[in-house]
Amino acid sequence: MFESATTFETPEGTCGLSWTDSGLTRVRPFEAGPLSAAGRLRRPDTRLIAEADAPLHIAAVIASLRAFLSGVSTGFHDVTLDMTGVPLFEAELYVALRAVRWGETISYAGLAGRIGLEPIAARAVGVAMGRNPWPLIVPCHRVLTSDGKVGGFSAPGGTRTKTALLAREGVHLDGGQLALFE
Repeated sequence: MFESATTFETPEGTCGLSWTDSGLTRVRPFEAGPLSAAGRLRRPDTRLIAEADAPLHIAAVIASLRAFLSGVSTGFHDVTLDMTGVPLFEAELYVALRAVRWGETISYAGLAGRIGLEPIAARAVGVAMGRNPWPLIVPCHRVLTSDGKVGGFSAPGGTRTKTALLAREGVHLDGGQLALFE
């Protein structure tokens, strides 16, 4: 299937996304620049296009991502994802996670439970979150450990980025207290 990609600037830096006729295939937030984003999106058959040439439905996703990264409560529930090649387990997790709204969180074990798995599957959920092709669209930053700690985050900036995204949504893992000398 033919894939296109574009890069665009946001308040938090360069982002990129790719898509097919079946939906969004990947999102690359927080890249160092257009070349970095494009390099992470490109596959041999991917056509890189200018943002201005993106189809209307992709322009709408870009506008929503910019709003989200500006701190506007934004949902991506109407964005169609192309899950071709995504294992069924991961696809089920990503669908379930999309129901977790702005300002809400869920634990790895809780997400496993949403698709009918035992809490012991929490580690497998963590691995799937690290493979998430659509960060922000599939809000893996909203998944925490069972004791409310940040857990991991594979996007650039790691757990610092995850904590900042959550804080922007009003979720403060430290109870909203600033650390001394911050």
